[in-house]
Amino acid sequence: MSAPDGPVDESGAPLVPDTIECVDCGSTAHLISRPDDTGRFWPGDLVVYRCEDCLDRWDLIVPEEG
Repeated sequence: MSAPDGPVDESGAPLVPDTIECVDCGSTAHLISRPDDTGRFWPGDLVVYRCEDCLDRWDLIVPEEG
């Protein structure tokens, strides 16, 4: 969901991927937050993920760019 010009880490990977691994069950958690009007997330933004299996919610803060 992040635009290509969104924040990235030192390796160039997006700081806000569309999916993450659920810490509790190891399944896939999907991004449910939407970027701002510019089409991107910014360092300090709250992003929310929901696991497709255990339905846990993960609230993460976008870190500073790499």
